[in-house]
Amino acid sequence: MRIRALNLANFRNFSRLTVEFGERRNVILGANAAGKTSILEALHLLGVGRSHRERCDANLVRFGEDYYRVEGVFDHIGVRTTIEVTYAADAKRIRVNGKDARASDLIGLAAVVVTSPEDIDLVKGGPRGRRRFLDIAISQSSRDYLASLQHYLRALTQRNALLRQARDGDRTDTAVWDAALVEAGARVVAARMAFLEFLSPRVEAHFGVISGRAAATSLVYEPRGYGVDVAGAGAGPDVDGLAAALLAGLERSRENERARGFTLVGPHVDDFRFLADGYDLRQFGSEGEQRTAVLALRCAEAGAIEEKLGKAPIVLLDDVFAELDDARAGALISLISGFDQIVLTSSRRSPLGDEKVHRIHVEDGGVTYDGEA
Repeated sequence: MRIRALNLANFRNFSRLTVEFGERRNVILGANAAGKTSILEALHLLGVGRSHRERCDANLVRFGEDYYRVEGVFDHIGVRTTIEVTYAADAKRIRVNGKDARASDLIGLAAVVVTSPEDIDLVKGGPRGRRRFLDIAISQSSRDYLASLQHYLRALTQRNALLRQARDGDRTDTAVWDAALVEAGARVVAARMAFLEFLSPRVEAHFGVISGRAAATSLVYEPRGYGVDVAGAGAGPDVDGLAAALLAGLERSRENERARGFTLVGPHVDDFRFLADGYDLRQFGSEGEQRTAVLALRCAEAGAIEEKLGKAPIVLLDDVFAELDDARAGALISLISGFDQIVLTSSRRSPLGDEKVHRIHVEDGGVTYDGEA
């Protein structure tokens, strides 16, 4: 899937903006705060139904306005698809080819992978960002995963409500929600573990290319509060084993949960680690190694989505070359050359050098073009 054109209304700092994209290599150039990142953010919104930078849609609305509208025109082997996301009066609406749709309907249409310098928090930051990475990456190629995650979060919300009542002195029984939580949670954890197992050798290969040295890297899932020895022998994660482990974890935590008023065990608190030659990059890796690991992860994510969907995602690179030395930058360019369509931003010049690119200049709320699509 490729993006052909993007239309914005009252999105971030743009009142009205139309951006046309080239077939494969697109470089968005402009000064800091010109709006380059906002264009990538709009593309991410069209791909997954949400921003990669902002959790609250109201904060995406241009100051002084009461709505935003983002529309993208996409093409896949000659088939045109239009995706539109609007937000007004605290409500978001998604339309595909003029018909109302849900966020889950975007799966398989215009998958995107985005990375930026802030992505280093995927290694050195807290577990929430890593869980979010897993949920978005897996959901983009699996409606089953998204459905399981939604079922899990609904059960979690209901169970937490009962636990708050118990903390306040009410006699409540969470059993019905225990069962729903365990059933959906086991499917979520199994999919996450399988995805990390799929990514690990690809991350290792990409890490070696970008860093210029071989390292045994792996992505290790970390359940919190329940057993970890639950993988089936050569057949992927054992969902039944995971369900039993989750249930046992809930039983052990029951009194503590009633006292605190929320669920302490499950995929909503799980984590994963980046290991390189046996050490945890979060604790012991240099900043260069951490950035390399994140770029390797994003490249592996793009490859995984393409393999599972059967079509390439749009790869969005937000000023990532500014943080790399020449050797790592050159290695990353060699890796991304295999991707179908790239949209990257830079505040100085095109990091792709002499490669044919479609250059988009952002200035004073508008765009101009040069280069070759």
